[in-house]
Amino acid sequence: MAIAGKSGKLGLGASAVMDISSWSLELGADTLEVTALGDDWKKFIAGLKEWSASAEGFYSVHTDTTGQRALQEAYLNGTEVSLRLFVNATNYYSGSAHISGLSVEDPVDDTVSISFEFQGTGALEYN
Repeated sequence: MAIAGKSGKLGLGASAVMDISSWSLELGADTLEVTALGDDWKKFIAGLKEWSASAEGFYSVHTDTTGQRALQEAYLNGTEVSLRLFVNATNYYSGSAHISGLSVEDPVDDTVSISFEFQGTGALEYN
């Protein structure tokens, strides 16, 4: 059964990051070739896994220390963050990440937007 994205959210630790309009998650895994002489078919084994994520939304001037401000400070300080990417109210992905990119766009004819790029470090869990 399909679900609507409107129930999703981006969590930083135990707090929700305000004014985020979308997020995406990319999972990847290495495959290592182990084909031997005499084999008719290539053989592979699973290697290392990795993940990255991105989020975008409306720039917010909240003074709280648990939302967009905290993400911007973590980027500037090179601090690892604890992310939770909620698909709905109960299901989410969680893991630690470094913020690898931050972008703010301020067009004259639209709202100010902000986007973040995250590089996962360590395991990603699904809850």
